[in-house]
Amino acid sequence: MKLKHLPHCLALSAGLFSGQQVLASDLLYWQDNSLSYLYGENFQRMNFNGEEQRTQTTFTFEHASGWVWGDVFYFLDYIRTDNVQSRGSFDNGSFRQHDKDSFYYMEFSPRVSLSWLTGQKLAAGPIKDVFAAFTYEKGEGGPGPENYLYGIGLDWEVPGFTYFKTNLYQVKINNHTFFADSDSNGYATQLTVSAAYPFSLGDQDFVVDGFLDWRSPSRDAGTQTSVGSSIQVKWDAGKALFSKERQLYVGTEINMWRAKYGVKPVDGSDDRFDQTAVQALVKYHF
Repeated sequence: MKLKHLPHCLALSAGLFSGQQVLASDLLYWQDNSLSYLYGENFQRMNFNGEEQRTQTTFTFEHASGWVWGDVFYFLDYIRTDNVQSRGSFDNGSFRQHDKDSFYYMEFSPRVSLSWLTGQKLAAGPIKDVFAAFTYEKGEGGPGPENYLYGIGLDWEVPGFTYFKTNLYQVKINNHTFFADSDSNGYATQLTVSAAYPFSLGDQDFVVDGFLDWRSPSRDAGTQTSVGSSIQVKWDAGKALFSKERQLYVGTEINMWRAKYGVKPVDGSDDRFDQTAVQALVKYHF
């Protein structure tokens, strides 16, 4: 297993966590860090023969923080599979398929409040604030992406929701390995919606949260329209078992794709890779 970029991702994770302690003054409003363990099946291998992975184990570090200037969201997944997942690359103009049984994926998403930047409160109706939104994506699984996203974000006031955010991005696609040729760059548009909704049943507390990404096709990159989402339904086990609220959660995550990664099969067909994977979840916040 070659994870040459993983040390940099781990360093970023550690830096985000430790950096909060140094800067936790007037600049930092809040922060949340968590570790998750997920175990599930029916993940699309994208190996062009329709076979799916039987199981997949994922370890995730997540960080979210609110600052005087905006907010930050970051996560790092380390994934192990019970069989190989296919990916590919172009070498000297010819496509070569590579198989891996472990890989990582990360996203780093800072947003700058335009209210803070301009000194004018940019709020109207249900819109709480407007942001300059950025995301960096890097990973080894599937197409092995390295993508840069930039655009506009909105925070919404929606009754009952802890948060409701939308970001509209321009996506610069780099190093995508499932292209029609070796010119692996292109542009697309992406809409990301993320939200959290807490609720109670009797004296038991639950939360439903997650995100949905819609990405347009890219002619230059050879990708098609894709929709991906991860939705978590979690029970506050820490409150029920140890009288510690919002710390330990147990539940499930549903990971769904229509045209996973926007990848088109290299055989030139109009087929796509769809996925519905259900995972058991344990999540600890610290």
